[in-house]
Amino acid sequence: MKHLNHTFCSLALLVLPVQANTILVDERDMKAALIYNFSIYTAWPEANSNSFNVCTFEDDQENINTSLLESKKINGKPIHFEVIRDVADIQNCQVLYVEEARQIYHSKYSQLIDKLAILTISENSHRLNNSSIINIKLENKKYNFTINNQAAKQLNLLLSSKLLRLASKVY
Repeated sequence: MKHLNHTFCSLALLVLPVQANTILVDERDMKAALIYNFSIYTAWPEANSNSFNVCTFEDDQENINTSLLESKKINGKPIHFEVIRDVADIQNCQVLYVEEARQIYHSKYSQLIDKLAILTISENSHRLNNSSIINIKLENKKYNFTINNQAAKQLNLLLSSKLLRLASKVY
C-alpha cells in the first residue's frame, strides 16, 4: 500500500510544473493532477473522438488549472477542457468534474449522466458520499477519495485495481 501511495504521488507530481523552493501545491494544480491521474487509471468503451474531453460547469471552471490539463494527453489523445452550458454538451465528455455532486444529481443532467460512460469526479466539502464515481475531499491538508466502483461498472468504465487500492473507501 505504501508503494502504491508513493507511485500515485509521484504520478501526480509528474503533471505539476516544478518550481524550486516551493513546498505547497496550488489547489487548482492538485485538482488538475488528480483528474489526470484518475483518468489514466480508467478505461472507457471505445470512442471515436480525436480528443479526450474533461468537462465542468461554468461555476466550477475556475477551480481547476485547465492549462495544466490541456498540456497532457490521455490514451494518446490531447486533453480538451470544455465548459458545459447545455445538456447536449455532456455527450462529448469522458470526465465531468463538479465541486458539489448534488448540483448535477438534482438537475436536468442527471438522467443523461447516468446513461453515458462519463467518469464523474466531485469534491464535496461537507461530507463524502457515493453520488459520483470518484469523490475527493481535502482533510488535514491531504486529499482523500472514495470510489463508487459499482456505478463505474454500470457505465462500462473499468477502474484500475491500483486506483481502487488507493481509495479510502470503495463501494
